[in-house]
Formats: sequence, structure tokens, C-alpha cells
Amino acid sequence: MDRFSQLEFGEISPERKGSQGESIRDADYFYQEALRYWLVGDFELALRNYSRVLEKNSTVFDAWVGQVLMLIELGEYHEAIVWADKALELFPEHSELLAVKAVACLRDAKLEKAIAYSDNSVGKDNLTSRVWLARAEVLLDRKGLIAENCISKAVSMAGNMTPVIKLEAARLLWRKGNCSAAIGYLNDVVKVFPKSALAWYELGCCQAKLGLSEARATLEQSLKLRPDWDKARTSLKQLKKRGLLRRFFRR
Repeated sequence: MDRFSQLEFGEISPERKGSQGESIRDADYFYQEALRYWLVGDFELALRNYSRVLEKNSTVFDAWVGQVLMLIELGEYHEAIVWADKALELFPEHSELLAVKAVACLRDAKLEKAIAYSDNSVGKDNLTSRVWLARAEVLLDRKGLIAENCISKAVSMAGNMTPVIKLEAARLLWRKGNCSAAIGYLNDVVKVFPKSALAWYELGCCQAKLGLSEARATLEQSLKLRPDWDKARTSLKQLKKRGLLRRFFRR
């Protein structure tokens, strides 16, 4: 199913109706909600919806992966590892689960374990874009050129997930200081998902880091799409403060 083509950011997902007119909130409905919240940067609500998917249908593989990824986003690295292990009981030795477990270990400062799980994941069959993104994150600090090749490979094989994978690739590059490459991906993402507050936020942060004048408008767009987002509001305030300081010293 082309899940991503159904997303409408900033809006409530349309509910399907049963034969008696009742609302149908099945696993697919909650999966769409999880994706929507994920891509606007509300990782807590995305996590809740991935959990609801698994309550409805525990065999939805993508919901297990999404739940682990959201725990990583929230800094709950130990819990992410626990849930990755639970998922591996249902999907033994699955390359993508090993990959996201590698990321959780890396973020939890368990480098040797992260490398081991990543090595294991790329040795499996049916590799996915997320396997290569995880590989890139594990290698980026030590083997930058190889890591960048892994990112390119992840994007090239993403198919209908290309905008999402580009967003995740850009976030990784931005965290590692390669803002120029990140901006290239993010410009593509906001064309496809113009209501994604997360994409606009990441783009604004990269532009601000490079001192680009459009950073303010980009961050304002992110905050317009998600007015209650403290993270975006703080970044915009900091950018405005830097602008005031620059004007002060020029005078």
C-alpha cells in the first residue's frame, strides 16, 4: 500500500465509514495518524498511534519499526532496545529491526554493540533504505565518505518512501554538520510535503547554521504549521536574537 500518498499534514486523517455509518478506526487508520504526527515532529503522539496500530494488529511490521524509531527520537534508548528485541521475537533476524536497534545502541553510547548490529543487518537479504540510513549513522563519525555513500544508496532505493527517507537523511546530515547536503534534500521534501512542520524546521535550522537570510521565514513557516511547537519557537527566538546582535555590532 502506498501509505505516504494518503498523508495530509496539519489536518485530521479522514475516517472511513462502515456499512452502518460508524467510524472505522482500524490499524491502517492509526498507522496513517502515526505517520502524520511523525512528519510534523510530534514524536510522542506518533508513538501513541504506533502503539494503537499494534493493539489492533500486532503483525504490522512497520508499526514495530516506527515505535522503536519514535522511542529513539524521544531519547528513550533503553526502551527502544527493549521494543526492538520484542519485535525481533516476531520477525527474527530482520535486517531493518537490527538496523534500528543499532541506532538505539549508538545513541545510548554503546558503539561496539551498534557496529555489531549494523554489520549483522547489512549482511542480511532484502535490505531496505532504513538499513542503509542506520549504517550511515553508525559510520558517519569515523568513515564519512562510506557513510555518505550509504545515504545515497538509501535514497536511491526508497521508492514511494523517497521524501521520508530524504527527510531522515537530511536530519542525519544536519546533526553531523553537513548543512549544504541536508538543504538539498529538504528543499525536495517541502515541495512534496508542504505542510510538514518538521521538514520546514530542519530546513530553517540548516539555513540558519549557514547564515542564510531565508532561515527566519522558513522557521516562521514551521511555527505557522505547528503553533504550539516550543522547539521551533525557541530556534526562531535565537535566530532573531543573533540578528539583533549582528545589527548592534555593525552600528
